Amino acid sequence: MSTTGSEDFLVPYTEILRQECPRLRILVVGKACRSGAGKSALINAVFGIEGATPVSHRTPGVHDIDKPLSFPQNDRIIIHDSQGFEPGEEGNIQTVLDFIDRRSKKPALADQLHAIWVCAEIPFAGGRLFERGVERILLEYRGNLPIIVVFTKLDVLRVALESKLEKELEQRDEEMEDDEFEAALDTRVTSRVQDLCVKPLCDLTPSEPPKWVATSTTDPRYKPTIADLVNLALELTKIENVWIEMAIAQRTSAQASIDASVRVGRKRYWRGLISDIFLGFTMRNVLEVLQKDIVNVWNMHDPEKHLQKPEFLALLSVLVEDISDEATSNYPLTERAVKAIIDNPAAIIVAGPTAVVVLFAEWVRGTFKKTKSSIRCLIAFIVDLTLTMDTLFYLVLSRGQTPIKIALVNSALRIYNSRKAPVHASIKAWVDGWGTFGHLDADVVIKKIACIIADNSVKPEQWGMKEEECDESWMALDALRARES
Repeated sequence: MSTTGSEDFLVPYTEILRQECPRLRILVVGKACRSGAGKSALINAVFGIEGATPVSHRTPGVHDIDKPLSFPQNDRIIIHDSQGFEPGEEGNIQTVLDFIDRRSKKPALADQLHAIWVCAEIPFAGGRLFERGVERILLEYRGNLPIIVVFTKLDVLRVALESKLEKELEQRDEEMEDDEFEAALDTRVTSRVQDLCVKPLCDLTPSEPPKWVATSTTDPRYKPTIADLVNLALELTKIENVWIEMAIAQRTSAQASIDASVRVGRKRYWRGLISDIFLGFTMRNVLEVLQKDIVNVWNMHDPEKHLQKPEFLALLSVLVEDISDEATSNYPLTERAVKAIIDNPAAIIVAGPTAVVVLFAEWVRGTFKKTKSSIRCLIAFIVDLTLTMDTLFYLVLSRGQTPIKIALVNSALRIYNSRKAPVHASIKAWVDGWGTFGHLDADVVIKKIACIIADNSVKPEQWGMKEEECDESWMALDALRARES
C-alpha cells in the first residue's frame, strides 16, 4: 500500500468511535446539595472537572432536565440534572420519568441516556434517606439502563462516629492504639452504612435492589471509593462503545484507562501489529495513530495539546530505541544528522512558529517493514506510552487535576525511563522467541501486551515516585539517553 493518497486510512479508532458516541450521557437524580459534597462534588471528582460550574445550586424544579450540562474541562461528559423533589411536586417526578422514557427511544446511541446515578446523603442525623420522588423512580423504572445509588457524605458519618467512640472510651477510661481505633471505627462506619442506607434501599426494592456505593469527595481516605463507583459503572455497562466512552470520560481510575486502551487497540491497530495493515506507511504515520488513540483514551485536561505534539512523540521514540536493532543516533544536527534528514524526510517535523526541527530516533525513519525489530519497537512504543500516561495520571491526580504542562510530561517521562529496563527486557525476550508471523494469533499478542502493561503499571499503594523539577520546555532527547547509561 502506498502512502500517497492513502494516509487517511490510519484514522485513530477513537475518532471513529466518537462519531457514534461522542460523549457519555448521565442523568443525576437527587436533591441539590449546597455543602459541596453532593451531586456537583461527585461529578467533579469522577470526571476531573475541579472548579467547574456546579451541576446544580438552584431551587428544585427551575432547571430544564432536557438542557444538557457540559464542561469545557472535559468534553466527554454530558449531565442531565433532575433537581430535587419538593413535597407535592408530582409533576416534577413525572417529568423525570417521561424524560427517561423519551431518551430510551432515541435511535442514535449518542442521544440516549447511558446511566442513571441516584445521589442520597447518608442520614446520619435522622430523616429520610430518599425523597419520595426518588423512591418512585427507583420503584417504577424498569428499563435496561444501569442505575447506581451513591450514598454521599461518608466522611461526615465517620466524624460523628469517631466523636462517639472517643466519648465512649473516655467514659470507660480506656485507650486504644491508633491502628486498633481506626479498625474499630471502620467497622462502625460499615455497620451504620448498612443500617442507614443499604437496608432501607433493599426494603424499598426487595426484588432487585440497585447497586450502590458509599463515598466521600472530601476525605482523602475515601478517594478509592470514587474509583469504585467508576468500576461499578463499567461493570454494569453492557454496550461496548458506551463502556469505552465511560472509561474515556472518567478521570479517577487509571486501571479503567488502561483497560480502555487495550479494548480500543484490539479493535484495529494493536491487532494490525502482525497483519499487513501498516505496510506502505511510514513509521511516523504508524506511531502518530497509536499515539492519538492512547492519548485520546486517557482524556487528560490538555488544552494546549502537549500530548499530541511531535516533540512528545520524538521523546517516546527515544524511550524505545534501546530495544531496536538500529544504531542509536546520539548526535546533534551535524553533517551526519543533516544527511539523515535529507535521506529520511519522514523522520523530522518542523514544529511551531519558530520552526524547531524535531528529530526522531533512528528506528522511526523510513517506511514500516514487517520485521521482528519493527514489531518489537511498536510493542515497546505501545507499552511505554501507556505506562508513561499511567505515571502522568498519578502526577496529575496528586496536583488536583491541573492542566497538562510540559514540565509535568517531562517528569512522567523521566520517572518511567528510570524503571523501563525490565519492561523492555521482557518484551525483547518474548518477541525474539517468536517463529514466523504466520503462526501468531493477534488476540494472544494483545493479551500479552496487556499483561506486560498490567505487571508494570503504577500501584497507588506503592507510589513513591518523586517528581523532579523540570523546565517548561521539552527536554532534550539525550536527557533520556543519559538515564539509560
